[in-house]
Amino acid sequence: MKRHHVTLSEPVSKALRAQVKSGRYKDFSAAIQDAAWHYFVGQSSVFEEYGVKAEDVDRAAARDLAAIQRDRKAGRLKAWKP
Repeated sequence: MKRHHVTLSEPVSKALRAQVKSGRYKDFSAAIQDAAWHYFVGQSSVFEEYGVKAEDVDRAAARDLAAIQRDRKAGRLKAWKP
């Protein structure tokens, strides 16, 4: 792995330190790596590792929601009370 030295503006540095302090990242280097990856390469889909496209997930969700609405109209669903 190559090492690179970068200088960050103070607001960016504060934001990254806050992310590390919150536990989202293990260290400052990981936060920088993630930020650079998402800025230059782009956000990868969370479904890609399973070989599913986002459109497939949206279509399945719409199908399930339609089934729930049909059941609600037919009176097969009871209201949930906590």
